[in-house]
Amino acid sequence: MQPRRFYLDTQSRSFVAGLQSSFATNAPLFFGEDVESIELYFLRPTDTPASPYTVEDYSANTVKLAIGLTQPAALQTSWTATATAITPSITTLTNGGGGSNEVQKLTFAGNAPGEGGYSLTIPSRNVTVSSVAAGVFTAANHGLLNGQTVTLSAFSISGSTFSNTTYIVVQRTKDTFRISTTADGTAISAAVTSGGGIAALPAITTPQIPYNANASDVQNAFVLAGIAVASSPQIIVTGSYSQGFVFTFANTQANINFDPMTVSSTLAAPKGLKANLSFNTNEIAALIAAGTTSNLKFEVEVSDGTRRQTYQTTCNISDDIIASTSPQPAPTGASVSSLNFTDGAGGTWTVSVDPNGLLTATKA
Repeated sequence: MQPRRFYLDTQSRSFVAGLQSSFATNAPLFFGEDVESIELYFLRPTDTPASPYTVEDYSANTVKLAIGLTQPAALQTSWTATATAITPSITTLTNGGGGSNEVQKLTFAGNAPGEGGYSLTIPSRNVTVSSVAAGVFTAANHGLLNGQTVTLSAFSISGSTFSNTTYIVVQRTKDTFRISTTADGTAISAAVTSGGGIAALPAITTPQIPYNANASDVQNAFVLAGIAVASSPQIIVTGSYSQGFVFTFANTQANINFDPMTVSSTLAAPKGLKANLSFNTNEIAALIAAGTTSNLKFEVEVSDGTRRQTYQTTCNISDDIIASTSPQPAPTGASVSSLNFTDGAGGTWTVSVDPNGLLTATKA
């Protein structure tokens, strides 16, 4: 079951709705016999609207949490650090080639991110060149893009040696390309004297992608890495961090088999504190019995040994209504003069009605 998470603005000393929101949190509701898993996150404002907070590590401080009216009715004073590990991984959903486009998926195991980022790397691959004529290299559906660097091997070109020499792709079409020594430079004019060979494309790595990037941001990272034609994306990204990002290799990258991408990550979950807070206390039961259930104080106190800070909001409490036994329904199509009920505390009550419609409860 998911814990209840609370976010505290360390500048305004207030509870806020979340890591990405500075709005005040709504008053939480707690139940009398529950044991709640609680997580606390202490946030420092950044003055950046897109990412209003960064998370502070408060694990070295003394932290107390209490709920009550004038004194704690539920209290927690011992906390442990939350887990921060996040493990990204890539899986292949559809192998490219044979009429299908390559589809891969990036997923994240662990917690929701709060800091760091990641980059994606498309592994190096070899393109088989079947022939070269008048400087034009023929390689069916090669997927190379203008401006990419390739290393040529196993070529013998008249007037030049092309073995293990690096060049830049220019004047590409779907099934052909030419080479130059500079980006957008003049294509080298040469003729093959024997056979074809291999054009090796090195691994391509995106710029760093922030932890809170959406599908459009991730797609643009591929564009910035040069996998684009006239700034148009060639890898289409859909999905989200929580569901996983799906990468469809399309357009110039269609119908090509790619090895799975790799991920380099500095992702980490927010540094928080966690504990189990019990509401099964005599003090909580007394408040409920007295009808004092609304606008109680919900307070977090932090001390570093020399200073003490207090965060306070309000909350409501309620008694549980699910007892150990099921209610007893009245017989269908019949009338009864009294019903028996258990009170959840070991007692049985008989409820009857008099001719004036007044109910009377008598403990058996």
